[in-house]
Amino acid sequence: MSSVEMPRKYVPPPLELVKSRIEELLPPAAKEELDAGAILIDVRDPERFEAGHLEGAVNVPAGESARDAHDAAYVEAIEEAGAGPDDRVILVCGEGNRSARAADALQNEHHFKNVASVIGGSKLWSELGYPIEGEIAIGDEEAETHLEGEEDTP
Repeated sequence: MSSVEMPRKYVPPPLELVKSRIEELLPPAAKEELDAGAILIDVRDPERFEAGHLEGAVNVPAGESARDAHDAAYVEAIEEAGAGPDDRVILVCGEGNRSARAADALQNEHHFKNVASVIGGSKLWSELGYPIEGEIAIGDEEAETHLEGEEDTP
């Protein structure tokens, strides 16, 4: 009897688990570290990043539910952005969920030693009046998929 290979659906770990095993920073603490030279990576999709982002952020998209952060290619992109496994790296997304998942992957799969996620993401950062470039666009990042042309509908 032969076994049939079943397709595997990617199921991200529960957000509570992810957040329990990473470092999270509130915007004031994150801003202090960024002012002191920490590297800021925005993990949102390029369209959202281009619309608006934290001042000084580099865009390295992590994909839906930070799925891409598990790949070796993601680490290469982070390193191309100027961040290595020993650098202080602060990740940000729209509301703090995708960046938490990406931080978890970097820390627990790719051996980054000093990574953190910004609580409340760029939304809270912007609400607190910290420097941004452009307008921060927020959507449901956990369920986010790239929909062509939806933004153009009145």
